[in-house]
Amino acid sequence: MSSFSRVLASVGAAGAVALLAPGVAIGATSVKELGVVADEKKPQCPENCSLVTRTTVLPTSVTGSRTLFEAPSNGRIVAWSVTLGDPVDKDREALEKQLGRAKAQLVILRRVKGVTTAVKAGSSVKHLDPYFGSTVTFALPRSLSIRKGDALGISVPTWAPVLVQGYDAKTSWRASRPKGRCGGTTAERMQDYYTDTTVAVGKTGTFNCLYKAERMAYTATFIPTPTRTKAKPKAKKKASSRSALRTLILRPDLVN
Repeated sequence: MSSFSRVLASVGAAGAVALLAPGVAIGATSVKELGVVADEKKPQCPENCSLVTRTTVLPTSVTGSRTLFEAPSNGRIVAWSVTLGDPVDKDREALEKQLGRAKAQLVILRRVKGVTTAVKAGSSVKHLDPYFGSTVTFALPRSLSIRKGDALGISVPTWAPVLVQGYDAKTSWRASRPKGRCGGTTAERMQDYYTDTTVAVGKTGTFNCLYKAERMAYTATFIPTPTRTKAKPKAKKKASSRSALRTLILRPDLVN
């Protein structure tokens, strides 16, 4: 389904009419899918299953681009999509026993200073397990306001098979985990992945942990704020020569 078709499905018939109202400059070419990566790589689960657990994700770079997940102007987010891996049954059962069902929500992130970032808005939290092994699109019943430069992130309160690996250091993301608690291979650091560090909507968090050579597999549909076109001024009608002659006949006093 195209981005514009998704927009129409999200806003409904009345909203579609509003989008196309006379005097408002917006159309299919204005709608943009943020977060699209040209290589179209997908999570390699179950072959090489990597997960995001209990954190809020801030994308920082994809193959050197730092603006792929940023709004190019003020506007609205009307839908989001996520591509999911497909864990084997025993891994899924173990994760659900420890963390619960796989879930995630789209969030709007605004940088405050350094790695401090505010979560300005968010979608509802969605269960992901019915869609493992596929790409699913969630239309938003109420669109999310986003400013130019805001970033699109996801919050994962439990776990989600959305990691795409196989990149170099030019691709990276940050997690809202405390400094020094970024995970690792020891038993103590492994516990970092199970500690809930998600940042709630309306709150501010520090995204201290940087992970390189991997990215998230999600996108969002963006509509810019419409720009109203100016109406052309009406041209003044010129008096015809016949009208001028009639005036002279009726008003001979005007003739010298």
